[in-house]
Amino acid sequence: MNRLAILEDNLEFSRNLLNYIVSRNKKIRLSSLAINGEEIMESVHYLGKGDILLLDLGLPKINGLEVIDKLKQKKGQMPYIIVMSGDMELFQKLKDYTPYIYAAIEKPFAFNRIVDIIEDITYETDQKCYEELVKEELRKFEMNITTIGYAYIVDAITFSLEDETLLKDMQNALYKSVSIKNNNVNVSNIKWAIEKCVKSTKRYTSTSTIKSYFHVEAREKITPKLFISTVVENLKSKIEDEMNVKKEEVYY
Repeated sequence: MNRLAILEDNLEFSRNLLNYIVSRNKKIRLSSLAINGEEIMESVHYLGKGDILLLDLGLPKINGLEVIDKLKQKKGQMPYIIVMSGDMELFQKLKDYTPYIYAAIEKPFAFNRIVDIIEDITYETDQKCYEELVKEELRKFEMNITTIGYAYIVDAITFSLEDETLLKDMQNALYKSVSIKNNNVNVSNIKWAIEKCVKSTKRYTSTSTIKSYFHVEAREKITPKLFISTVVENLKSKIEDEMNVKKEEVYY
């Protein structure tokens, strides 16, 4: 889940915006609301990878650009910063902050514009998270991570985590999705590379690991579909457990 902090000097506007966002994106959890830079700096300091800061540039005491300057000084990854302002002079100063800003919106704006941007962020972070989880899971096996087959398997599992129905038609659905991501590589080449990687993985991974993970006997063939679907099933359980833990967290 992505934590959200809103730094906006109109508290009623912030609350209305927050309610609109969380009603449409269940992956968002509030970290903090504040009306000036001094109030929010402590909580913003803890925002990091995957988190989101909605930042009004025209703030009292510490303006939005100063908040970004302070965030630049902290260690670790910056949150996704979405800046808001009706002051065109402040927008003109953003050119020096481009590497740190995900999006800039001119006030007044419709709330659905913010929701669309946040949807893009949560999708992007989900993709990165899934890819990391997939690679971590695949470390259980003896796989050559430098091969193109390994890269295709990571893509295939990641896509299947998002849409498990792709597994129903490996050739025309799942492999096609992998093809599109990889500049329309021939689907037959993807199929061949994945089959080769799965076969090699079974050969070099210990028999006990194969039997316990895939619930097969040593001599049974492991097809790409069995390999990918089993990893997907195990990862979905882990993701669900992690989501349940995060739902119990309370952000102030």
